Amino acid sequence: MSSILFSTRWQIFAQTHSMLPLAGQQLVSGKRTVMSALSNVPTAFRKAKRVGRGPSSGKGKTSGRGMNGQKQKESVHPWFEGGQTPLHKTLPKIGFTNNFAQDMVKLNLGRLQEWIDRGRINPSRPITMKHLLDTRACRGIKDGVKLLADGKENFKTPINITVSRASKEAIKCIEELGGTVTTKYYNRLALRSLLHPKSFTVLPLEARPIKRRDIEYYKNPEVRGYLSDK
Repeated sequence: MSSILFSTRWQIFAQTHSMLPLAGQQLVSGKRTVMSALSNVPTAFRKAKRVGRGPSSGKGKTSGRGMNGQKQKESVHPWFEGGQTPLHKTLPKIGFTNNFAQDMVKLNLGRLQEWIDRGRINPSRPITMKHLLDTRACRGIKDGVKLLADGKENFKTPINITVSRASKEAIKCIEELGGTVTTKYYNRLALRSLLHPKSFTVLPLEARPIKRRDIEYYKNPEVRGYLSDK
């Protein structure tokens, strides 16, 4: 079996390089291109400089590293400071970065009432985060909008609004006027399809929360989560 495979490979090699015909085939003029015959372009690569090959090579003896010193014996890290205490060890650590924090745009009731008074938001229709973005009530929405109660003393219009999160004071103020608040979960893809639907040929399905903190929040009736039994 091995001798048959060897003879077959040898026939393919002979046909590729010397154009010998295979058994049962005629000689085809012209050069054939096979994967085994591929090679690099001669001018596509530059040959590496050989060092330590005598003074006539240009890089002999010390191989271009100079006479003595640390850089000749071994490489030096870019953050090496000559042996003194490094700066990152001298300065104290202050604060931290929360990788799980969500960048929510804050929307106060005072600003929302101002937009309603100007006629930029129609309070008789359900208000979503797309309406808030289109009317410039919120800008640069990344992870959602959080409704806050700042300016609640001036708020006097019943509305039906859906946001990512809302404070209990804001919910209480809106519901006392006869309005409703719904907090709904949006991941990055669902939020982008809500805010910019024209950029999608087919709108994706809305994902449900998978993290424990999100599931517990949107199942909580106190914050009017859309997964709770209100």
